Amino acid sequence: MALVATTLVYLLAARLYRRWPGPLTNPVGLTVLALILLLKGVGYPLERYQTETWPLVTLLKPAVVALGWVAWRERARLAGRLLPFGLGLFAGSAASLVLTPLLARALGAGPELQKALALKSVTSAVTVDLAPRLGVNAELAVPLIIAAGILGAALGPWWFDRLGVRDPLARGTALGTASHGIGTARAAEEGALALAAAGLAMAAAGLVTALLAPPVLRLLGLG
Repeated sequence: MALVATTLVYLLAARLYRRWPGPLTNPVGLTVLALILLLKGVGYPLERYQTETWPLVTLLKPAVVALGWVAWRERARLAGRLLPFGLGLFAGSAASLVLTPLLARALGAGPELQKALALKSVTSAVTVDLAPRLGVNAELAVPLIIAAGILGAALGPWWFDRLGVRDPLARGTALGTASHGIGTARAAEEGALALAAAGLAMAAAGLVTALLAPPVLRLLGLG
C-alpha cells in the first residue's frame, strides 16, 4: 500500500511539475510534503511505511552506479575541464562546512545544530557513517540533509538563471556538491554533461568533506 501510494503521489507531482515548472512545484519536495501530511493524517506508522517501501531504497544503489556510466560517456568533455570542476567542488564543500555553522551560530543555534548543519551537503549514507566519528547527531543531520537537497534542487536552477549561470558543468557541479542525490536528479534536466558533473560532485563532496570536517570543526570550536 505504501509503495503504491508513494509512486502515485510522485507521478502526480511530476505531472504537475511538467505542466507548471518552477521552484514551488519541485516533484520531490511536493511528494515529501504530501506523504508527510498523508501519513500523519491517517496515522500510518513510519516503521510500516519504511518496511513497505524498501524496493525504492534498494533501487538507489543501481541508480548511483548508473551515474558512473553517464560520467564515462561524458569523459571527453569532463577531462578538459577538471580544474574548474575541482575548484567548484572544493569551494562548495568548504563553504558548506564553514559558512553554514557560522551563520547558524550568528542566528543563535547551539553547537549540536551547528555541527549537524555543517554536514548538510553530504549524502545521508555518508553522514550516517561519518557523523559518529565527528560527534554529530546523525538523527538530526539526516533530515537537514534531505531539506538541503530539496531546497537546492528546487531553488538552485532558479538562482542560476537569474545570476546568468548557463554553463551545464557549473550548474551540475553546484547541484551535486550542495544538494547531493536530489540535486543530481534535478541536474538530469540540464543535460548529460550537467548530470555527469553532478554525479561526480556528489561522490567527491563526500570525500572532501570527510577529509576537511575534522580540522574545520576543531577550528570552529565544534570538534
